[in-house]
Amino acid sequence: MEPTIHPDHPAEQAHLTMILALIQQRLANAQADSEKQLAGLADTRRDEFTERQEPLLRNLWAAHRFEDLVHLSQEFQSAAEEEKDHESTLRQIAGLKKLARSPYFARIDLRFDEEEPDETVYIGRRSLWDDKKENLLIHDWRAPMASVFYRFGAGPAFYQAPMGKISCDLLLKRQYEIQGGRLIGFFDADTVIQDSFLRRLLAQNASAQMKSIVETIQKDQDVAIRDENHDLLMVQGAAGSGKTSIAMHRAAYLMYEGLKNPLKAHNILILSPNTVFEKYISGVLPELGESSVATSTLEQLLEDALGLPVQSRAERWEALCSPGPEAARRREALTFKSSRVFAVLLDRYAAALPRLLPYEDLCYAGKTLASRQEIRSWAMDHSSASPLGVRLHRLEMHLWERVHALRPARFDQLRMAAFRLGRGEEYARGCAIWESGVLARHMRRITRLNLPRLYSALLHDKALLARLGKGLDIPEGLSFDPVSGGPVPLEDASAMAYLRMKLSFSPTPGDIRQVVVDEAQDYGPLDYALLNQLFPKARFTVVGDVHQSLEREAGLSLYTQISQALNRPTAALLELNKSFRCTREILNFSLQFLPDVSIQSLNRSGAMPQLLPNSQLQEEIAACQAQGYQSIALITKTRRDAERWQQVLSLPMMGRNAALGDVFLVPLSLSKGLEFDAVLLLDCDEKHYGAPEDRRLLYVACTRALHRLALFAEGAFAPLVKAAADLAGSAEKP
Repeated sequence: MEPTIHPDHPAEQAHLTMILALIQQRLANAQADSEKQLAGLADTRRDEFTERQEPLLRNLWAAHRFEDLVHLSQEFQSAAEEEKDHESTLRQIAGLKKLARSPYFARIDLRFDEEEPDETVYIGRRSLWDDKKENLLIHDWRAPMASVFYRFGAGPAFYQAPMGKISCDLLLKRQYEIQGGRLIGFFDADTVIQDSFLRRLLAQNASAQMKSIVETIQKDQDVAIRDENHDLLMVQGAAGSGKTSIAMHRAAYLMYEGLKNPLKAHNILILSPNTVFEKYISGVLPELGESSVATSTLEQLLEDALGLPVQSRAERWEALCSPGPEAARRREALTFKSSRVFAVLLDRYAAALPRLLPYEDLCYAGKTLASRQEIRSWAMDHSSASPLGVRLHRLEMHLWERVHALRPARFDQLRMAAFRLGRGEEYARGCAIWESGVLARHMRRITRLNLPRLYSALLHDKALLARLGKGLDIPEGLSFDPVSGGPVPLEDASAMAYLRMKLSFSPTPGDIRQVVVDEAQDYGPLDYALLNQLFPKARFTVVGDVHQSLEREAGLSLYTQISQALNRPTAALLELNKSFRCTREILNFSLQFLPDVSIQSLNRSGAMPQLLPNSQLQEEIAACQAQGYQSIALITKTRRDAERWQQVLSLPMMGRNAALGDVFLVPLSLSKGLEFDAVLLLDCDEKHYGAPEDRRLLYVACTRALHRLALFAEGAFAPLVKAAADLAGSAEKP
């Protein structure tokens, strides 16, 4: 719906002109400050170094220069503060430039008291303060008052302020479209008009990076973004419901300075499914005026914890899709190794290890430094609250103290032996060094825990598994090869890291107070138990869709398991059942793969999905390009399939460094969480999508499409695909 001319247009234009003039004045002042600061920094660096610092540094250690060194340190500190001020000014300039392009996007008129004048509140991505009148001209979208815009229509309303609940009446709710500092239009928003405005925004092409959605945040999304009452917030959302946007905007909200306890960027960690997704979301927080926060993948966390290469999730997916019985065994083992039952087994193993370790006497200089009984007693010290690994480390330090006490006498013995052999003291010293090396290696075998070997020993010892697994349902055929030479399988790496935390307890360094987990359905209960150990002081935001699990079946019970594993004092689950991504036709087609799932559509209309032969693939690519689509994804089930098609089509493969634009091939596992203007799903035959669990894969692939969807096969389509097309009324073309 195009914005129409409104009676208030002259007044609104005048208000925007006033705001832009103030911004330009602030921008000019900031740029002038920047130039002065830059010139001052250059003068300081040049003058101080040439006149004072250079001769002083040449005589750095002269005693009579101590006072000068103090002054020099102060000068360096002063220069650092000047540089910090300049960086702050540069950030201010960047923010003002963004503000000048689109100062605000909404207005609400509020009445708090019949006897008080109504209050007009403009809402934007950043706040703007009027120094002369000492009031806010633009309120940050994260401000408590701004929540009224997202949650209420005209009539009674309220918002939660630091001092408590504030009631008011919403008299006017207005939305603006401002581009490049120009007022394109505005309208007074009711539900129908808002949906029309949202449909128009969603009809635009996909971008290479996720954009902010501050103009279109929905009521239930706003509730999740602003939640401060729960230590664990879980969001179950349909494909295209805005889960990731909620997570990113929630991170920005938690950094808002208006909160009682705002977080800094270094307090937040976002756990992404892969590095492609990390790149996709990297621009959201800077667009909202906040510093980028740390992002990581589970594999990266595991590699840091174990010091070993770890298989990526995409590599695991390739292995699970390999033909033959090995993939089926791997899938069964994966289900168990990611379960809470396996975590219980590992807990029992960690508790039993002090009794199971092979202890032996430790000797030095022909004497028993520590007997195996003494070492065992130290390891099994039940009076200590420290984990086994910590107790063994303390034992090692204690034993080295004994060694140091014995070394002088031992060296005398070695020196006398050397003299008897006609050798000098250097020979004796070399013998002492060699002897210490042998002792160190022997001691490490006793006091250092070899996690891969311990983990492998558990899985291969059937008697031990039976004893520790009493009352647990443990499958046959569990295994792990600690000397394979390749990366550690992802599920085994999670288990070893969990065991390491139980035995050594060394949480991830840093002050992480909020962990955001995206694609929550791809993590098992054991993974969440590990995250609980890695980040014991953090709150969690967990977003996902149990219907988009590629590797294993997941249901809503997963969130109960997550809550139990993370064990936070307060937890809440929010369900989002409205999709804003796909057209009505694409969503209806995709839902045929999930017959028991109900998802609402924004009712944006488009072309019907089509089933086409491979011979029409190039024709369909050309048709998509003719429509002006900027992101045309040819999705394959696996990377091997993508590489095969790459040989045929000579198209780029989307990967860590590939842009999400134009025409490219992408394996299904890397497409999760992303969206594209058009999706062309390849190899839709029974060989690739013939199993019942492939319903979830087809649902995931099809719901990546914003505007256009076509499925391709050489010959007959898989029955799952054909049935979905028949139910949705999509056409199969010869």
